[in-house]
Amino acid sequence: MNAMDGTLDPRTANSDDRPALCRRIRELESLVSKLHPFKKQFHTITDAALDAIILMDGQGKISFWNKAAEDIFGYTHNEALGKDLHLLIAPEKYHPLYRKGYEAFCINGRGPMIGKILELTAVRKNGGRFPIGLSLSAIAANGDWHAIGILRDITERKKDQESLKCARDNLEREVAQRTTELCAANLELSEANIALKILLQKSSETATQIEANISQNIDDLIMPYIDALALKLDGRAEKPYLNIISDSLRQITSTFAQTLSAAFRDLTPREVQVAELIRQGHTTKEIARLLNVSPHTVDTYRAHLREKFNLKNQKANLKVYLHSFQK
Repeated sequence: MNAMDGTLDPRTANSDDRPALCRRIRELESLVSKLHPFKKQFHTITDAALDAIILMDGQGKISFWNKAAEDIFGYTHNEALGKDLHLLIAPEKYHPLYRKGYEAFCINGRGPMIGKILELTAVRKNGGRFPIGLSLSAIAANGDWHAIGILRDITERKKDQESLKCARDNLEREVAQRTTELCAANLELSEANIALKILLQKSSETATQIEANISQNIDDLIMPYIDALALKLDGRAEKPYLNIISDSLRQITSTFAQTLSAAFRDLTPREVQVAELIRQGHTTKEIARLLNVSPHTVDTYRAHLREKFNLKNQKANLKVYLHSFQK
C-alpha cells in the first residue's frame, strides 16, 4: 500500500494483495482500451474545428488546446498545456479581474462570463492584440469546476462592422448635407416666389394705371370729336360706321376685350370683328352691310362662333353670351 495516496503498489503489496492488484490493473487496461477510440475521435473532431477549443481545469490551468487554438494564438499544444489560461492570453490589465472572478467560479461554477457569448480582447504569442468572440461553459468533474471555452478570431468581422459604420456615417452626413442644401433651395424659391408676387402685383397695378390713362385720354381727347362728327353725320349712311368706331374705342380698355382675347385666342380677326358687332346689337343684315359681305357669310361666322364658344346645339343667345364677358 502506498502511504501517499492509498493505492496498491506491486512492489510493497503482500501476497494477499497481489491478486486484487492484478485484477485492478487489468480493469484499468480494459477501460483505457475502450476509451482509446473515443479519444481518437474526439481529437479528430476538435482538430478539424475552425474555432479554438480550450479546457481549463480546477486550478485555472489549460488542460486541452486544439489545433485552431495553436493557429489563432501561436502557442503549440505543449507550450500551452498546464499554463494559467488568463495569464497566457488575456491583456495584463485584466488579470486581477479574472483572478477575482475565477475564485468565485471555483466555488459554485458560476460567474458573469459563464453561459454568455462575449466579445473580448486577447493577446497572441507575439504580443499582438486582437478581438475574439468567446463562449464559456462550466462542468463539474472530480469535485472541481472546469471551464470549456470556444472562441474565434473576429478581426475581419470587426473590420466589416467598422466599414459598415463608416459607410452609414458617410451616408448620414451626405443626407444631412443634401437636406441642408434642399432647405436652402426651398428658402431661395420661397423668396423668389414672394418677389415674383410683388412684381406681378406691381405689374398689375401699373397695367391698371395705364388702362385708366388710356381710357381717360380717349374720353378727353378723342370722344369729343367723335360726338361732334356724329352730329354732322346724323341721318347719313356713314353714321353707323362712326358708331362702330365710337364703340370700338370704348372697348379698347374694357373687360370684354381683355377677356375675349384671353379666353378665345383661336378666333380669327374677322370672327372677333363679327363678335363685337353682335355684342353691340347689330343684326345680320346690318353686319353684312357694314363689313360688305353677304348675310349668308355673316351666318357662317355666327355658326363658327357658336361652335368655338361651345354653344352649338344649345338655345343660348349669342349676343347675351358675349355681353357676359363684361361682367
